[in-house]
Amino acid sequence: MKKYLSYTLAVMLMSWSAASYGAGFGLYEYSARSTAMGGATMANKAEAASLAANPALITELDGTQAQLGLTVVTANATTTVAGQSRDLKRDIWYLPNFYLTQKWNEQVSVGLGGFSRYGLGGEYKNPFTWVGSNLAYKVKLETFSFTPTIAVKASDELSVAMGLEAMVIGFAQNSYFNMGAPMTQYEISGSGVSWGGNFSFVYRPEWAEKWSLGALYRSKVKQKLNGRIDANGNSIPAFNIHGADAEGAITLPDSISAGIAFRPTEDLTLEAGIVGTFWNAYDQILIQYKDSETSPVIRNQKKYKDVYRLNLGAEYNLNPNWAVRAGYVFDKSPINEHSMDTLVPVDDRHIGSLGFGYKNEIWSVDFAYAHIFARDLSGTSNSQFGSVPMKYNDGKSDMYALTLGYKF
Repeated sequence: MKKYLSYTLAVMLMSWSAASYGAGFGLYEYSARSTAMGGATMANKAEAASLAANPALITELDGTQAQLGLTVVTANATTTVAGQSRDLKRDIWYLPNFYLTQKWNEQVSVGLGGFSRYGLGGEYKNPFTWVGSNLAYKVKLETFSFTPTIAVKASDELSVAMGLEAMVIGFAQNSYFNMGAPMTQYEISGSGVSWGGNFSFVYRPEWAEKWSLGALYRSKVKQKLNGRIDANGNSIPAFNIHGADAEGAITLPDSISAGIAFRPTEDLTLEAGIVGTFWNAYDQILIQYKDSETSPVIRNQKKYKDVYRLNLGAEYNLNPNWAVRAGYVFDKSPINEHSMDTLVPVDDRHIGSLGFGYKNEIWSVDFAYAHIFARDLSGTSNSQFGSVPMKYNDGKSDMYALTLGYKF
């Protein structure tokens, strides 16, 4: 019995770990301005939200500055497992963020940011008679990263920054399993806190004053999870498990981001960027029960691929107060078509975005809208489930972002 529950726990954590609105695990909606420009904000104008995009930029901010924002997300997709299709329920999800920066002196600035780098919420319609529920039919995953940062202006041309990251995770996930007996329902929930770090720079050469270059490296984050599993086997007492303790471990990948900006006129800024994520670090999930030294250890292989994300962004100042923005993103998916699950029902994504902003000497407000077009994907489930035929289609999402800023 314990071996069977360990197997189910591994399946659920495998699906949870891979679920997000971005390709793979990623969320990149750090501010309304960044969302409007497709995330192409690594090497151009600084804002407090640069703590998420490129922390080295905060050396260019005067005094104390703060931003508070919210991104609202809706998502829809259809997943087919062994010829049976189900749609995601329509729901609304919220991604909050905050940033605070302080210029200590002409060379040193510090900051604290809070934002989400990974997350998902979704539930399929009518899951009770769907074979895909054996994988998982409902998930709620929330992460929030706190990033204390110090940035140094090394010269008139170069600024560098280093920061820590404390990532808080909370999740809950449900699935059904039918072994020829009455349906058994499982729920797993848990939480954890893990640490990582980042290093970034921005370079504005005096010999090419219209150009600038920025880059950011984020380290791997090794997650240790503590949670519980509940099972309800209805008329089968052996499957009624309430509050069994479990623990797990996964490694979230490191990434490198870079952007190059060009300012052809005083009012127009253009930027192109790339994010490379090394998903080969996410090679397995380790799962075991806490209450038994003899319980099996699960090593669940994922087989994700290293991928890239390309972005283009533009910002035009209509006057000293108003600006308009636009962006485009191509987001490559790391999903292995021979190891698909039910909670990441999209492949490669195209994202188009628009937005505008208003500012005066003290206040600023920014708004953005982005639409995600996801490519369909056909393949099979993990061999652990018999390599069942699967397909994703009609994946799409809308994002609305609002950010308020204040200069003290």
